[in-house]
Amino acid sequence: MILLHAVAQRMFFWIGEPIAETFQPFGYVAGILLVSVVLIALLLIKQQWIERFPPPVYIMAVMACLVALDTLTGDGNNIWLYLLCQGIVSVRLSGEKTGWTTLSFLLSYLMISGLNGWRAQPWWLLIYQALAFGMIGWMSSMLQKARWDASQVKQENRRLLVKVEEANRRLHEYILELEETSRRDYLTGLYNFSGFQEQVTRSLARCGAGQSYHVICVDLVDFQQVNMREGIDAGDQMLVMLARQLKRNLPPYAQVARYDGDQFAVGLMGDERVLRQSLETIEEVISGLRAERTLLNFCLGTASYPQEATNASELIRIAENRLSIEQRRLRHQEEERQRHLEKLSALGQLAAGLAHEIRNPLTSIRGFIQISARESEQVKKWESIILPEIDRINDLLRQFLHLSESRPARFTVFNLDQLMEDVLRLLQPKTMLMGHQLIVQPPVTPVVIEADAEQLKQVLINLIQNGLESLSEGGKVTVRWKEMRDRILIRVEDNGTGIKPEHMSRIFDPFFTTKKDGTGMGLSICHRIISDHGGQIHVTSQPGRGTTFNIHLPICQVSTVKQRSSTNNQDHSGTSQQGTRKDQAEHLEECSLPLSKRRLALHPSKLLR
Repeated sequence: MILLHAVAQRMFFWIGEPIAETFQPFGYVAGILLVSVVLIALLLIKQQWIERFPPPVYIMAVMACLVALDTLTGDGNNIWLYLLCQGIVSVRLSGEKTGWTTLSFLLSYLMISGLNGWRAQPWWLLIYQALAFGMIGWMSSMLQKARWDASQVKQENRRLLVKVEEANRRLHEYILELEETSRRDYLTGLYNFSGFQEQVTRSLARCGAGQSYHVICVDLVDFQQVNMREGIDAGDQMLVMLARQLKRNLPPYAQVARYDGDQFAVGLMGDERVLRQSLETIEEVISGLRAERTLLNFCLGTASYPQEATNASELIRIAENRLSIEQRRLRHQEEERQRHLEKLSALGQLAAGLAHEIRNPLTSIRGFIQISARESEQVKKWESIILPEIDRINDLLRQFLHLSESRPARFTVFNLDQLMEDVLRLLQPKTMLMGHQLIVQPPVTPVVIEADAEQLKQVLINLIQNGLESLSEGGKVTVRWKEMRDRILIRVEDNGTGIKPEHMSRIFDPFFTTKKDGTGMGLSICHRIISDHGGQIHVTSQPGRGTTFNIHLPICQVSTVKQRSSTNNQDHSGTSQQGTRKDQAEHLEECSLPLSKRRLALHPSKLLR
């Protein structure tokens, strides 16, 4: 106790007297106010500033203010001020410094109060004061612990809030993805019909004054036949390929949709020029797909906003109505083609009934004329006129019989290049005598096909002869053929007089001809032969510039493959039957090979020489 009293007196000598001398010129009141302001500033200073200084420095600064305040007031029993400052400092500092803070404030108070009659204080009062400082330290540590727990709870709440926000964001993205998926086609990834309607509605809302929006509806009219002929997987691949080509070639701002299986819709903003370019792009994409895979017909229907509609539903409905009109037109053409085939069938039956009845009397008349010409000079004078006319009637009857033939085609696998060489060798002399050119453009690699060689040769001779007869002086006929996946394209092109537009729809009708000595049966027979092979024949012509015939034929005949496959599944005995099954299996294997390997697998004995 005596030691603490001595230390207190020494501190008063070191601290109290200099403080009193410092503030004596200004007055004690001003000194008390200044020290109070400094003390309050230290107690209320921002937390980040406190953390920049070491804790002992901050504690010593606060205690120095307290000592200065006690010295100026002359009252050393301001225990409440010490306890208040201890509590604030303990709370502002970290929890590890609470014990040192309590001890520092307790010792400072005891030393300052010791200068003011500390010996006269009873011992229990000292214990009470020490307990008060200890209680404030404990409460400060509890408060700090509570603040720490609260900060941890806040941090955990913030983490949970971040997780909740992240979960909400993911849920929102998942909902948007589900909504987008519901607006998309499962196969191609394009918009479906409902999604396309939403996109058109939004686009129309963004249209300004003077802007137009167009909807183009596309229908693949023969797509069901593609599925039946090549399979559903091949059809799906074709749809996916078509969707990719449309997205790649159309403008990036165009909305493309697929609905009802084989129908597509395109919506885009722009003027009439943009609409024309988009229509040309769609035609080029589908034409390229037709060249790669198979024959694929299509029709279009368009509508424009605001010229023809006032809202999205009306705009799409007008485009679909026009598409329906085009579909009916194509169906009408198909019905006309079926009626044409029925007409050919009826004509064939008529020819079969009359040809034999007419040819027998003609044979008798021809023989009678020849015998009479030997015996009579008068008859001999007219023999050169009568016999050619009888031969002309016989030729007409022969073409009747060709048209009425209903024998099944004899399909064999042969080299198409060799067949073309035979046809061209046959017609080359006639071409030279007529003063024309017959140009051949064969493919780089040989082409192998399954067809009736004699019937196909008949078609080629007929088309090339028609081309030669349509040429003026110094004309040319070009023949080219190539392989396109599972089909063969044969093209016969001339630069002759062409076909008049009013005759284009009748050129395949029986007895229709523009030649003076023609019968009108040649193209009808060609059309029937190509149809029997599962192919198609198309013609394009411009008067004065020439005509082009395009023949599309399948490489393998599906009916023959199925028939031979069923035969191959039956069990037979005998060496000859085993050899037959082996040949059939080889043929089926050839048709199932890739086109690049099919030629190598073909046995030389199967090629037509």
